[in-house]
Amino acid sequence: MTGRMDDAAQRLTLAGAAVLALAWLAWPSPDRPEAAEIPAAVPTVWETWDAEPVDLPGLIDGRAWTPLAVLGTDRDASALLGTDDAGDLLYVERPADGEAEVEVVAEPGGVPGVVAVAATEERIAWLQSVPDAQGRVVSELWTAERDAEGRPGEAALLTADTGDVITAGSAFDLQFAAEGLHWLATARGEALVTEHRSISVDGGEVEVVGHRGAWQAAAWPWLASAGSDSLGGAQLVRTDTGAGVKVFSGSDELTLCSATWCRLIVNAEDGARVDLVRPDGSERVTVAEGFTSAVSPDVGLVDRFEPLAESKAATGDGTTVTLFDLQGDAEYLVASSAGETGADARSLWWSTGTGELLVWHVLDLTDLA
Repeated sequence: MTGRMDDAAQRLTLAGAAVLALAWLAWPSPDRPEAAEIPAAVPTVWETWDAEPVDLPGLIDGRAWTPLAVLGTDRDASALLGTDDAGDLLYVERPADGEAEVEVVAEPGGVPGVVAVAATEERIAWLQSVPDAQGRVVSELWTAERDAEGRPGEAALLTADTGDVITAGSAFDLQFAAEGLHWLATARGEALVTEHRSISVDGGEVEVVGHRGAWQAAAWPWLASAGSDSLGGAQLVRTDTGAGVKVFSGSDELTLCSATWCRLIVNAEDGARVDLVRPDGSERVTVAEGFTSAVSPDVGLVDRFEPLAESKAATGDGTTVTLFDLQGDAEYLVASSAGETGADARSLWWSTGTGELLVWHVLDLTDLA
């Protein structure tokens, strides 16, 4: 199987992924009323936890980049994987006593390029997608071992049998688990079927298990229902055993789940109410109202925090980034005027400045938990 898509499958995978990403992250319309300022009395993350973000330049050696994942290293350094406008995969590192450095790990040769990454202490992996001569998307799964200092080595193709890859900006679009790599794809055919695909980290044959309907990857071994299947309730299913969990919600509530939390969204003319709840219906709490949206498609990062963003109506104003602490049932200010925002399974990042003054700020949420 080459990973090529016919026109119908391509529209479903690419356009559908974009729709899913929007549904996960935001409901507000572009014409928002001007947002109210967060009261000065709201505590900040920095005061509450005596924390500091790690700062990295957004332009290194003339190359602008955007974070995809934060990597752990054994050295006193900050290391991330990111992409540039060409879709190339970059390894970015800033030693504590030196300037930030960037290394090109992969050059897919077209956009979107690298669409998902995963990492362990021993290796990294990535899915890359580029159009062929007929404009159809071709996807491949690549890996690279990491050396003793955490840097990725030579890239190696693991498989081109990826299917029609589904990504939604989740930290779990591609993940290492059970001695293999796991991702989702759309099956070709009239019926909507989501394929859970996996392969050994050493390569070999790709195993494919179909699940009827639209599904989103969650932390191993879970999948969560997606799309229209998530209105008025949701389902979670284990990919290893097939066991499932039904999540109940109101008929007007869009229900989007990760492995341990679900996000319930009720849209209205004056914005939306966003609640978080455990899959069994316990611990329900309202985390946002109005025109605030989630930073990440993944719900309840490190089983405790929900990063939120609210864009201001006035032209030129930045985005207010807050962090809702599910354990303490309280919201904390992270940044009052941010640019872009993002997150992986354990870290939150946001930008300030533009051009040569662009800076990425990275907060390790496990330091707070």
